[in-house]
Amino acid sequence: MSNTSNPEYVAAWQTVPAVAHAEAQLSSLEARKRELGDVLSPDLARRKVFDEAVSAMNAGGSFPDGIGAIAARAYLDALVGESEALALRVGVDSLRSHLRCMRETEAEAALEALGKRLVDFLSEVRKVAADLKGARSADEAIQAGGRAPAAWKTLTDMVGRLRAIREAQFDTLRPLGDGQRLQQLRDAGHFELAGLRHDEVPADILTALQSGYYDVPSLVYLANSGSAWVPSSYEALEDEDVMPDVGIPDGPVRDLNPAVTSIPEPPAPKPTGAERAPVLQH
Repeated sequence: MSNTSNPEYVAAWQTVPAVAHAEAQLSSLEARKRELGDVLSPDLARRKVFDEAVSAMNAGGSFPDGIGAIAARAYLDALVGESEALALRVGVDSLRSHLRCMRETEAEAALEALGKRLVDFLSEVRKVAADLKGARSADEAIQAGGRAPAAWKTLTDMVGRLRAIREAQFDTLRPLGDGQRLQQLRDAGHFELAGLRHDEVPADILTALQSGYYDVPSLVYLANSGSAWVPSSYEALEDEDVMPDVGIPDGPVRDLNPAVTSIPEPPAPKPTGAERAPVLQH
């Protein structure tokens, strides 16, 4: 259900009070289920008392007095355990269903939190990138000297966090629309930049943004672009995938519908005198 292995996803949803509460309750109930372990059904617990009494008698002992009360207590204890296990299962299933619903109804709040995390993160990137002195590779950073090599290493380590933010973004948007369409929008690069125009982004950067295989240059480009974003909704993301406005042509507007040319009737044949009807002789 939730991508608990992604700290960015968890942190974003923790900003939504109702979800944070449900997650805490779910964690508590699951822990109680593990602690309770497997429980005997009341019938099996009572039968176990009977079987033990018979085994003791066959081994030379006496059938115990008050076995009914003993069996009844075993049945009651097992009934309590069985009811506890059933209640915990119902609670866990209900909370999971409730969380699935809230991950749709409260997605806007989580996306807003992710957007803020992206803004703060890219601000950190810009501070570090200032020490690169324009270097676009590790070798160039070494040649630049000074703090550039350390900055390159730091930014390399920061690429993983960008990936985590984008994965959290994908997982938050996924319940809101068609998964295949969502992947198409991501492949087109609309996940990364608002108002993305492919012809305005360097080819190597665009490839990195469309594939999700980020590197330091693409990370720095995003940080400095001013249009890196987390969409506020699935609809906002869809709105990015529009055909560019080509405007109105400067020349005269030409009718694109093919003209229909009528075919004239062929002229009537001129009389030649041979048209007289033949005289039939008897």
